[in-house]
Amino acid sequence: MARIQSAVEESERRFAGNDPESDGSFLWEHTLHVAAIAFALARSEKADPALAAVVALLHDAGKFSGGLYHEGDEPEEAAAARLAVPLLRRSKMGLAERGAVGKALGALYNPSASADPLAAIVHDADFLSKFGLVGVAQFFIKSALRGKTLGRAVAESLSKELTYAACLPANMRTAAGRVQAERKAAETTAFFEAFLSEIRETRGLKYRIETVFWAHPRRPELRLRIRLVRPEACDRCGGRPRTSLASVSGTKCERLEARIECGRCGARSEISFCLPELAA
Repeated sequence: MARIQSAVEESERRFAGNDPESDGSFLWEHTLHVAAIAFALARSEKADPALAAVVALLHDAGKFSGGLYHEGDEPEEAAAARLAVPLLRRSKMGLAERGAVGKALGALYNPSASADPLAAIVHDADFLSKFGLVGVAQFFIKSALRGKTLGRAVAESLSKELTYAACLPANMRTAAGRVQAERKAAETTAFFEAFLSEIRETRGLKYRIETVFWAHPRRPELRLRIRLVRPEACDRCGGRPRTSLASVSGTKCERLEARIECGRCGARSEISFCLPELAA
């Protein structure tokens, strides 16, 4: 575990250009959260909780491999599986266990993951870690780290939180994950709806939640439900915002791009959604 932590923190520091002596790692903090959820889910699913936790500890080890982010468009799970080999070889894990961990890492975020119980558990744990009250706290931390004001965080990111929360139970691959997803989705939605109501009353930031239905580009019978948080009027000129949707290719998945643009001055914000996640 110490060797995995060292590898994760070192790659994150190299990517961010942080002081080697700086304390704390957001990626490692997230990793521990996912590992704890995976351990609990594995026990409920009658799987090996220790192996599930090891897969979770390694699942993001390749995110900043070599101090770079998705070098050559390599999925981070593929990089994690490659980095796991020397780390696990130095552990006391047997060959079969190391093989199970490597197989699960390779199956993450892949259609075959549902056939691999460890991958399914860690997939669910990773999703669940981003929702509920801890997920809400992480949303504000990430927004502050990216230099976003409260208004920008709402305009550019809150649509994703509400839309993904609505999709969360359908994206689960385990029964235990679905139970947690129902609760976390409800907590997340209730908090952000109350939050929008309060900032409207106390800060004059007038946003509303608009539900938009969009036909899947290759499955037109499938209408995707997107919850867009948009201003009632442009904060620059008071013009009326308009919404457009289009699908684009992405590094890890095909994406749905939502653009909210003022019809008067052209001010706009763009929000990107993972299309397979919406289609679940």
